Amino acid sequence: MPLAKHTYHTAAPIPPHISRSEVLVALHDHNTCLSLQALTAGHELLPSTDPTTLKDPFWYPTDTYPPSTYRVTEIIKYLPWFSWAKYSLVFPSVFQSTPQGLKTRADTSGVVLRAEYRVLEEGVEREGEGLEDGGWVLVEDVEVVCVWWMMPLVRGKMEEAHRDICQKVVETVVREKEEKEREAASREAGKGKQREAPLDGSYVHVGGDVGPPLQRQEMEKITYG
Repeated sequence: MPLAKHTYHTAAPIPPHISRSEVLVALHDHNTCLSLQALTAGHELLPSTDPTTLKDPFWYPTDTYPPSTYRVTEIIKYLPWFSWAKYSLVFPSVFQSTPQGLKTRADTSGVVLRAEYRVLEEGVEREGEGLEDGGWVLVEDVEVVCVWWMMPLVRGKMEEAHRDICQKVVETVVREKEEKEREAASREAGKGKQREAPLDGSYVHVGGDVGPPLQRQEMEKITYG
């Protein structure tokens, strides 16, 4: 039966205060993309990857960049107006961390979906629209292959799952960095309070363990006769 192929491209600019390495760390934590896809309801790591899948020339050398396979559960709604009009789809999805980002492949019910995430300089990202010059951009290129009569449904669901994924990854990196900065500032503020001497003079802290409060001593009254 004739097969049909559809490609999809999306991109999101990376703010100047976020480094390329910070986005790569998020991509190499496979839970990031697995949890942010719109249709995914759950996933679990499998002990091994199908050897047939590893023969796909899509991958980087698997001995240098070993892939991981997850059992993914998606909830597919075929009539969005009715809460009951949905079903669960369970399939293996392979993730491979790469020097530029991440490669993934999912196989289910005659559908093969390959996706690649890359962190590129914005000058290299020629297809992205509304992106300023300079800095970095996260791009995703998706290819889906299936029998021709399934493509309308597969195409719509694939684009629904991947439409905002790059933007969500960038937002996650920004949020986590801001949380770490707030926690660090809070810890520094706490240390500063410990170093401060109290205004009432009840104790003095000069570093190390805080000793017992110094007793106030009343000044001797000197009388001149």
